[in-house]
Amino acid sequence: MEQTDHELRTLVEESKKGDGEGSRKLYEHLVDKVFPFVRYRTTTKEEALDTTQDVFIDFFSTLPHFTYQSSAQLYAYVFVITRRKLAKHYSARTKHSGQEVFDEENMSPHDAVYEQEMTRQSVLQALETLDELTREIVVLHHWSRHTFGEIALLLKMTESAVRVAHHRALKKLKPHVETTHT
Repeated sequence: MEQTDHELRTLVEESKKGDGEGSRKLYEHLVDKVFPFVRYRTTTKEEALDTTQDVFIDFFSTLPHFTYQSSAQLYAYVFVITRRKLAKHYSARTKHSGQEVFDEENMSPHDAVYEQEMTRQSVLQALETLDELTREIVVLHHWSRHTFGEIALLLKMTESAVRVAHHRALKKLKPHVETTHT
């Protein structure tokens, strides 16, 4: 359920005062926007969960210094924290690389997890055909469920530019996605 601007302001203020219920509701609202974006950017679900947890630890520890102005500004604030955590994750990962996470050889092609992972891999490959900004627009809209207006604020673009980039991305992705489902 999407929160109104007034409801989000109230949840932020309650969380700043240490209200556990307000913090829980704020977390539940924001995690649906953060986790899908982080999951797209990480290799495993466990990495995504850990990184998302780190995002919210930072978010709630810095929340007392945050001044709520709008829902878009709140999302932008969380998005900045998320990008920093992902950058830290990538940095740590390059130091410890060499671990293969998806073991395709030991899974049955009839396994539902196998099917899901193969579809996920196909979508990720298709997304790699896009430039980084356009890919981020698609991920923010389809995975994190941000509106075009919110994405425009997050990426410092006009809403119409975001819509055009999204439309062009879908046209470019269509042949890649169609070939994976035939």
